Amino acid sequence: MALHPVKLPKSAARLLRVVVLQKKLLKALCEPTMNAATIDLAWLQCVWRNIDPEWVRRFCPDGKKSPLPEISTMAASPLTARQALFDEFCRQNRVAKAFHAGGDFRDICDLGGMDPALVHSTGHLFKLCYERLSHKESRGWSGYEFAGHRCISNSSYKNDFTSIPPTTAVCPYCDGDIGTPKLDHYLCKSRFPLLACSPWNLVPVCSSCNELAAKGDRLALTPGAPNSMADWLHPFFRAASTQVQIRLSGAPNASIPILESPNTVEQIRLNNHSELIRTLSDRWTKRASAFFDGFVNEVKRKSTTGQTADDLVRVRLDDFAAERGREPFSLIRAAVCQAVLDRRTGYCEEFSDSNPVRLI
Repeated sequence: MALHPVKLPKSAARLLRVVVLQKKLLKALCEPTMNAATIDLAWLQCVWRNIDPEWVRRFCPDGKKSPLPEISTMAASPLTARQALFDEFCRQNRVAKAFHAGGDFRDICDLGGMDPALVHSTGHLFKLCYERLSHKESRGWSGYEFAGHRCISNSSYKNDFTSIPPTTAVCPYCDGDIGTPKLDHYLCKSRFPLLACSPWNLVPVCSSCNELAAKGDRLALTPGAPNSMADWLHPFFRAASTQVQIRLSGAPNASIPILESPNTVEQIRLNNHSELIRTLSDRWTKRASAFFDGFVNEVKRKSTTGQTADDLVRVRLDDFAAERGREPFSLIRAAVCQAVLDRRTGYCEEFSDSNPVRLI
């Protein structure tokens, strides 16, 4: 689910500390001798001993001595269910291994011993872990604070992430301007809460790709069991190849953009990508139309004796190919150039005037 490969920022190491906190909590809840009635703030502080005590209180209602009811519900559940949850957490958070093994990511409700109350409590707790990344200045929160280490927050992580190409400028989902980025969960946290804080599951994307009408909570997974990722792109492990292009059909002001690859397996993944982010086609159509109008004037203005429009278009096509993944909308601009060179109806005709430029 990415047109450009994405790299983890350095601060991913700090985000992994949050994942380790979650793992420690689940492991502590799996102790056979644990008594659910004795779980309190002191117990939680002992589990999370490297975290500032004031920060741990954020997982206790109003800073009281009792932890969140979600933790108590999990502690009171059968040991077999807690153990299954811990094992699945460890398996899912080895994301690369799970992905390359076929991407069998199971909903927690399918685990043995998981009743509705436990599923709800687990999901809510892990989503809270993600929400605690956000700044809440009114309450003095600034993300996770580790003893002797810098804190990690949603804002700082995005800033670090977007200092690395392509996300310095380009949205990896749509090739557009990333603008003020949002962190998208590759596998939505409502269905896969165990990956809510995994750096391998968080991708900075533009707000247009993150909105409900675009991707929302839809999943890059083949329906049914197992939930395979074999037919999908992935921002870290399987981005689109450099052979992938956008092809245009139809008139310039109402073009139909389609992602194309000469590889039949990759073409299936591209089709799934376009279906997943449902606003892609409309956004690309508008961008192609706006670019084409200015492009016609640019070519006419630069046309000189002995230099054909085709020559100028090919130069710009090479420019956009070189800008791929570095400048926004390079793919759709290259598609417009290719449509002109392919003599698509409505494209090359626009370059003619009373003193027409010769197209060869």
